[in-house]
Amino acid sequence: MNAKPVPCPGCGKPAAGRFCSHCGTAIASTCPSCGAKVKPGARACPECGASLAARMESEQGNARAIVPWAALVLAAVALVVAVVTLFDRGDGATATARFSPPMSSNVPAPGQPLDLAGMSPREAADRLFNRIMAATENGDSEEARRFAPMALQAYASLGTLDNDARYHVALIHLTAGDIKSARLQLDQLRQSVPKHLLGSMLEHQIAEHSGNKDGAARSYKSFLAAYDAEIATGRAEYLEHRGGIERFRAAAQASKAGKK
Repeated sequence: MNAKPVPCPGCGKPAAGRFCSHCGTAIASTCPSCGAKVKPGARACPECGASLAARMESEQGNARAIVPWAALVLAAVALVVAVVTLFDRGDGATATARFSPPMSSNVPAPGQPLDLAGMSPREAADRLFNRIMAATENGDSEEARRFAPMALQAYASLGTLDNDARYHVALIHLTAGDIKSARLQLDQLRQSVPKHLLGSMLEHQIAEHSGNKDGAARSYKSFLAAYDAEIATGRAEYLEHRGGIERFRAAAQASKAGKK
């Protein structure tokens, strides 16, 4: 049964129990000499007359020391609970971002080996092609030539090649300086689609490698003539190489304008 609140002898506020919850003053105690119950704030025992001043000051000091430490502990517990609640709440996106391992780059640094594990044969071949083209653009002809045989073998293992793959293989041959093999791929691509835009782009590169300026000019002309109709077909390889196609178109238009 809870004790009835009484005025605290220290601060005057209602209090119950042995100590005031507001200021820590002792509310009720017993005489250390005879064990009789004494009133709050009494300086002496009413039964035996023993002094209670020292005991009261000691109890009051202990209580006042305990109160701030108890408040600090409670505050710390509340903080821990708040942090745990924050990180354990149902925020799926935050949890995933926090615990998911970082994604590794699909483009290894120059000179580093390619990780082709887990890829399909076509994906591995295209990854090798991309590595060769990146090395060529960076002026690293040694790396491009080093990966060329591996890439050609990867495409050869696919069996029948689509037009996109033929374009890749032809560019790899040109990187290795094999113009004859590059032209063979161009011929087969044009047997499939005579006005293929990638075919005109290949023709231009072959002409430049051969020093054939007239052939390079013809490739520009045939490309521009076929551009609108071919782009309208929506061929997958046009989407894949759209950036290169548009750069080639701009160069072809600039060349045409310069001859007017």
